[in-house]
Amino acid sequence: MNGDMGERRSEYIRLEQLRSFEAERRRHLIMATIETVSKVGFKSASLSEIAIKAGVSQSLFAHYFGDKDGLLEATLRFMAARLSFATAARMREARTPLQRVLAVPEAALDAEQFDPRTSAVWLAFWGKIAHSEPYRRVQSIYQRRMRSNLRHGLRSLVAPARVDVCATLIAATIDGLWLQSHATGRADAAKARAIVSNLVNLLVEKTEFVEFDAASPPIVMTASERLNSDAVISNASGALLTLRTTNGERRSQSLQKLALLLRSEIRSIARLQARDTGRPVGEIERFDMPQVISSFERAAELASRPQQVRHGFEETVFGYLEREPVGVVVANAHWNSPLLTGSEIAAPALALANAVIICVPGARSRAVDRLCSFAHEVGIPDAALKSVGGHVAEGLLRRPDVLTAGRGGLAKSAVIVLEDADLDLAAESLVRGPRSWARSRSFSETLLFVSERARTGFIARLREKVATLAVGNPLDIETEVGSLPSKRHLAEALTRIQEARNAGAELRLGGRELENYRGRAAILKPTILDCCNTEMRIVRESLYCPVFLVIPFKEDEEVELKLRAIGPNLSLGIFGRDLTRIWRVARNTQAAICRVNDARKTISTVKDDWLEGHSREELLNRLCRTRRILASGDGLRPISPT
Repeated sequence: MNGDMGERRSEYIRLEQLRSFEAERRRHLIMATIETVSKVGFKSASLSEIAIKAGVSQSLFAHYFGDKDGLLEATLRFMAARLSFATAARMREARTPLQRVLAVPEAALDAEQFDPRTSAVWLAFWGKIAHSEPYRRVQSIYQRRMRSNLRHGLRSLVAPARVDVCATLIAATIDGLWLQSHATGRADAAKARAIVSNLVNLLVEKTEFVEFDAASPPIVMTASERLNSDAVISNASGALLTLRTTNGERRSQSLQKLALLLRSEIRSIARLQARDTGRPVGEIERFDMPQVISSFERAAELASRPQQVRHGFEETVFGYLEREPVGVVVANAHWNSPLLTGSEIAAPALALANAVIICVPGARSRAVDRLCSFAHEVGIPDAALKSVGGHVAEGLLRRPDVLTAGRGGLAKSAVIVLEDADLDLAAESLVRGPRSWARSRSFSETLLFVSERARTGFIARLREKVATLAVGNPLDIETEVGSLPSKRHLAEALTRIQEARNAGAELRLGGRELENYRGRAAILKPTILDCCNTEMRIVRESLYCPVFLVIPFKEDEEVELKLRAIGPNLSLGIFGRDLTRIWRVARNTQAAICRVNDARKTISTVKDDWLEGHSREELLNRLCRTRRILASGDGLRPISPT
C-alpha cells in the first residue's frame, strides 16, 4: 500500500513538472511572438521568423497553438491576462473605494503598457480586431473586466444611477489617452495617469450634475457621501503640517500676492460667477470683488501679526497669549455669492494657518475653483484651499466633527423708510446702490418697511427706478438684473408671488417672466409687491429673485416688534432725518448693524470694515484656539514671542 502511494506521488510530481515545463515553453514562444510582432509588424511576423527568434523548430508552434492564428490569439490572451493580474494586485493593495477605482487606470496606464514592444503589439492587435472574431472576443472580455473593476469601487462613491456611466467614461478615457499618446508620438504614462485621476476625482466629487434652486428638497447624506467627505478632509489635514511650519510673514506674502492676482483678474472671475449664478457681471465686479480682495488684504495683515504675545506684569511675572489654528475649517458659501461668502471665511482661516474647504451647494462654483487655483500659484499648498460642491459639500456641512463657518443660510435684511426720508434717495439706493446693509444682493432678501404716510410717494419713485433697470444676459456689462439659476426656480418665484397676491399683496410692477428673450435663461421681470405682511411665505422664506417686498407700518413700535423676530444679528438700513428717532428704532429692533441714509454708489471697505469689525472678531475667535500662560518665579527667563 505504501508502495502504491509512493508511485502516485512520484507520478503527480512528474506531471506537475511537465505542466510547469509546458507553461514555461508556451510563455517563451509567446514572448518571442511579442518581440517579433513589435519589430516587423503583425502581417510580416511569420511562424518561421518567430521560430528563429525563439530558437525552436517551427513544428513546435503547431504542437502548442495549432497555427499562426492560434499563436496570435494566445499572445493577445497572455497580454490581457498580464494586465488583469497587475490590476488585481493594485486593487488588493487599495484600502478605500477611491483607491480601488484609481487602481484600474494606474495599472492600465503603467509604464509597462507604454513600453515600445508592448505598445506595438497592442496597436497591431487593435488593427485586426474588426476582422477577427477571436480577437474581438478577447478584447470584449478585457473591457468587461475593466468596467467591472471600476464599478466595484464606484458603487460606494457615486449615485447608483451613475455607476455605469462613470465606469464607461473612465474606461473610454483610459483607452483614448493610450491611443492618443501613441498617435502623437509623445507617450507619457505619468501624464495620462494624472489626467484620468483628475477625471475620477471630478466624477466622485461632483456626485450630481445638478443646478441649484430654491425649490430643491433637502438632501440626506449617504454612506458614499461620507466616504467622499472623509477623503476631502484627509487631504486637507495633510496640508496642515506645511501650513503650521510656514511662518506668518510667508503666509502674509502669499495672501498679499493672492489679493493682487484677484485684482488683476476681476473681469474674468466676475464672468465665471455670473455664468454660475445668473447675477450680472457688472454687479459682481463693482460690489463683490472689492470685498473679496479686501478680505485677503486684511488676512495678509493678520498673518503678519505675531500669534504669541508676551505681557510683563512684574519683574518676575510674565503672561503669554498664544493663538493656534483649529485645523480644518469648512466654509459654508452661499450659492448666490459663493466667491464673496467663501472668501470671508477662507481668508482669515488661511492667515491663521488653517486648511479650508469651501462648500458650495449645488454644482461647484467655477469662480471659487479659480480662487483655489490662484492660491496654489502664489504658494499656498494645494490641499490647504479646496472647493467642493454637490453632495460632497452637503455631506461636509452636516458633519459634527469639523468646524463649519459662514453665511450659507443668509438671514434676510431690512430697510425702514420713515415719513421724513428723502424718498428719491431711498429709492435710488435700494435699486442701484451698494445696499451695504443687505446680506444678499437679491432684492427679495431685503424687507422694505415703509411708513404708511410715505408709502404712496415711495412706491411711485421705486416703480420709476425699477422700470429703468436693464434686464437680460448676465454676461453683458450693462445688465442690472440677470437670470435665475433654473426654470424651476422661476416657477417657484411665480408661485410665491401669486400666493402673496392671493393673501392681499398688490402687484405694482412685473410679476411675470421676461418675454421674447433669446436663449433658455430663466428671467423674472423686476417685480414690486406692495401691502405685504410678515406671514406671507415670500416674506418669511428666502427666494433670491428680483422682487421688492414692501411692508407698510403705522407706528414705530409695530416695525420694531416685527424686526426683533429676525434675530439679534439683524443688518438694518434706515432712511430718515431725525437721528434721535432713528437711534431709538435701531436700538429697539436689536439690530447689530445700522446704516442711515446710505446712498453710496460703490463699496467703501474702510467704513464697512469698521461696521463689521465685531463680527470679524467673533469669527477670528472661532478660527483659532487661544492659550493663556502666566509664569512667575525668580530666575525665570522669558521666552521670545514667535
